[in-house]
Amino acid sequence: MILCLIAVGFFIGILSGFFGFGGGFILTPFLISLGFPANMAVGTSVTEIFMSSIIASLKHKRLGNVEMRVGLIIALFSLIGTELGAQIIEQLKKVNIQQMNFIVSLIYILILTLISIYMIRESLSSGREKEIVKKSLWFRVRMLKIPPSIVISQLNTEPISIWAIAIIGFIGGLLAGFLGVGGGFLLVPLLIYVIGCKPPIAAGTCTLGILISCAYASLTHTFKGNVDFISAILIFVGSSIGVQIGAPATRRVKEATFKLAFGLCLSLASLSIIMKLISDLYEIPALNILSQIIIFSALILISSLIILFSTRKTANSKIKIRNVI
Repeated sequence: MILCLIAVGFFIGILSGFFGFGGGFILTPFLISLGFPANMAVGTSVTEIFMSSIIASLKHKRLGNVEMRVGLIIALFSLIGTELGAQIIEQLKKVNIQQMNFIVSLIYILILTLISIYMIRESLSSGREKEIVKKSLWFRVRMLKIPPSIVISQLNTEPISIWAIAIIGFIGGLLAGFLGVGGGFLLVPLLIYVIGCKPPIAAGTCTLGILISCAYASLTHTFKGNVDFISAILIFVGSSIGVQIGAPATRRVKEATFKLAFGLCLSLASLSIIMKLISDLYEIPALNILSQIIIFSALILISSLIILFSTRKTANSKIKIRNVI
């Protein structure tokens, strides 16, 4: 079990550094599949995300991937959503553990499936279709000139209302408190499609927002007795190593590749949760095992692709340098 938690932490760390999410959408269902009650899985997951986000934020900051003002606004408004999400979990815990597990899993499936379909479809679309998609989402938000507004220096575009960023932060915080995630699997797409950030900036800025929101979520879940600190520390040991690999890779892949990998990762996680849910409803142990195989395969597959793309880019750069010399 110890080696298993460290290994999972390592692969989650790679994904966390690369995509900018804490990996809670994988970690929470994984802990539930190991037998953790949903409230303990949520609390333990969000605590580990807080710890690993410290490492990820520092790494992205050094790489120049963090838009500080956007990250701080997201973090500030996420605190409100985080407390609301934690209170919802607390109320569900009083009703029935099995019902709580079912509700949490069902919401995971819905959100992960919708985002994965959208991002995979968008990554495979042509340049003209991508412009239409961007206008339908982010252009309309920019048309809402609700003061105050800020200019995001790394985008070189018109000012955007702070309230648009605030709503994104609130949604991420709500997910952090309720689902035990950093909210990054939703925040990163929103930063890309609504705010207009490039994937590396979205990933780096998201880690800063997650760091602050998950610090509060971890604290409130600790007081509620929902955290297994030993498991959280073991996972963190692995993730702190994986982050060092994932974060630099954000600047070595194309935007379409980033989106495709992101969508693929979410779709496999959703499939794993579906298997787990069916297993619990109809008492089919084989599906529970299949659920764990899928989530482990997703971790290894996506992490290996990230390492592969990163290594290939580095190798090509070295060849070009030699040719110039």
